[in-house]
Amino acid sequence: MTKKEGAGCFTFPAIILISIVCSGLIKAFLPVSIFIAFAIALVVISLLLGKLKNNDNSKSSLRYVIYSAFFLVSLVGLRYLISDLSTPKLATTHTISENIYRQTIFEKGDSIQLLSQKRRWNDNYGNSYKGNFSVRETDYLSSKKEYFSRAKKYYRLPWGDLYQYLATSDTPRLDLILKKLKEIKTKNALNQYEFADMIVTFIQDIPYSFVFQKDCQSADTYEDSIRIILESCPDCCIGNIPHGIQNPVGFMGNLKGDCDTRTVIIYTILSHFGYDVAILNSDYYKHSILGLNIPSKGTYKLHKGKRYYVWETTSKYYTLGTLPNNFSTITHWYIVLTNT
Repeated sequence: MTKKEGAGCFTFPAIILISIVCSGLIKAFLPVSIFIAFAIALVVISLLLGKLKNNDNSKSSLRYVIYSAFFLVSLVGLRYLISDLSTPKLATTHTISENIYRQTIFEKGDSIQLLSQKRRWNDNYGNSYKGNFSVRETDYLSSKKEYFSRAKKYYRLPWGDLYQYLATSDTPRLDLILKKLKEIKTKNALNQYEFADMIVTFIQDIPYSFVFQKDCQSADTYEDSIRIILESCPDCCIGNIPHGIQNPVGFMGNLKGDCDTRTVIIYTILSHFGYDVAILNSDYYKHSILGLNIPSKGTYKLHKGKRYYVWETTSKYYTLGTLPNNFSTITHWYIVLTNT
């Protein structure tokens, strides 16, 4: 009986060590995560070594490849488990809308948990849109933490400075939502006006919630206009938010927003897509609306020679250039921010 050759130094653990070294070289030349680079190295080295050692037996030559497949599947499962255990949980679940659900995806080889919403809505002209919109939970948490830590510096500055900070800091973290909105635009061949209307109605369709700097109180402690809403919807409130404004990613992660929370996110999205957009506030009405410099008709605010047509964002069915009757005197409105 012939003596079977030993595996020598080329055991499977040795293949793993060599693959770890080679993964660094692969990552240097390919735009992939270190895990994907390791997987590529492991499979290729296992396949080559198997063929060199067992070129007379095709089944034996795949032995190390099979080992590699089991090893990679085990790693993926372990990474998923560790990620799920280590992902920071939201402090209070009541701050998340029941319409938000968590899902896990793999992004560049990493396990990512999303806060997602399935949305279907109509624009102001009867066109229907739908899609799944998500923000990364890590972005939701980090953006809120960053906002809370920097909020104090904006208490003595104009509102426009705060709005612009929120728009600038959160735009990169809205990338999944911006991508989905662009897909809808392309699929439906929307022109400039139609695309803006689709974006605004996307936000208008979200039920209104109060955003307070202090804790939310019982409905009977507020004035009638607030009390009536909270009596019918006790969860339509989120408290302990700086300035009484949610940052855009925060709003997309829990769907709780009032007037300026909404104008800021729409300003952020429209700015990203190249629109000339403004935010208008009114101390008289204690309200915030959007302004859009685009060919239209209706009510507008003249600013530096440009017409910014007003847009109410807290309720459905308000079109560009129209305002509720109780907010309609344009002299009570002033522009706090433009992006041009």
